[in-house]
Amino acid sequence: MGEPFPPHGWTPIRIYFDGGRAFVDWCETRDVRFTDPFFEQTITRCLRRPFNQLFRHQTPVEQLLARQAVSRSLAPSGFIFHTSRCGSTLVAQMLAALPQNLVISEAGPIDTILRADERLRGLPEETRIEWLRALLSALCERRGDELQHCFVKLDSWHTLDIKLLRRAFPGVPFVFLYREPVEVIVSHLRRRGAQMIPGVLDPARLSLEASSVGSMPPEEYCARVLGAMCRAALTDCEDASMLLVNYRELPGAVCTRLTAWLGAHYTDAERERMACAAQFDAKNPVLPFADDTEAKRREAGEAVRRAADAWVRPFYEALEAKNVEARRVCAEQRR
Repeated sequence: MGEPFPPHGWTPIRIYFDGGRAFVDWCETRDVRFTDPFFEQTITRCLRRPFNQLFRHQTPVEQLLARQAVSRSLAPSGFIFHTSRCGSTLVAQMLAALPQNLVISEAGPIDTILRADERLRGLPEETRIEWLRALLSALCERRGDELQHCFVKLDSWHTLDIKLLRRAFPGVPFVFLYREPVEVIVSHLRRRGAQMIPGVLDPARLSLEASSVGSMPPEEYCARVLGAMCRAALTDCEDASMLLVNYRELPGAVCTRLTAWLGAHYTDAERERMACAAQFDAKNPVLPFADDTEAKRREAGEAVRRAADAWVRPFYEALEAKNVEARRVCAEQRR
């Protein structure tokens, strides 16, 4: 079989729809390491290169599938789900600190495919699964012989798609990061993530009536979104195996049980390198890390606490109970 088009070394950076069909936008990334906190930041850097300003490829999605047939990619080593504002970017940055790890962090094309049925009504789930597998094959393409693992950090709302991702990638380890809900809600009230803006997510995916979303207080809407994510993760815990990690366990859990769960084993020197990455602000690595947990707790008003208790607390406590029990069993097995 001949060389695919675009050739190896090109990465799918955008998926879009036109006339009821899906298309892929590609960018040359042959010598690029994805070490920025987010996928889009790395792609923005690449697009500033003169070559990428002069040459671009756009293909039908079928070409993405053809590319998979001659892939030189790694299989995903693990998927990282999270509630947002809970240390997931820290985990990604620690993993990306090692040259043998490829980390794809919140890539827009993954989100587009997961929500493609909102644009292409009646799109079969099997088609989305087929596209996802082909997309991950291209995103996890080998860039040199040193690569051993490819970790994929998803957007927080992709926890709602966890069943579909289980079907698409059976056997791949899943991790779910979560945090005390009051702290997460306060963080979003300071600066809203897209998922916490009414209308960005389909209310039906959150088990909400569309007519009620616009009139909800911001504390309640944030809590309901967060609760939907925790509920989805908890349901998956009942049906399958997933590692739970509380924000309080970071960064120490990354170099111990999290990487072990993902099947990645490192030397003392490599773990030290990962620990060094944790000393910096994950989303702005030029700054040192500063723990704002206590400040967020003090900032939380009564409305935040009531919303967290009403819409998130039961799921959070159930997740925490499962996490504690799993750690207890693991400790007993090591004795």
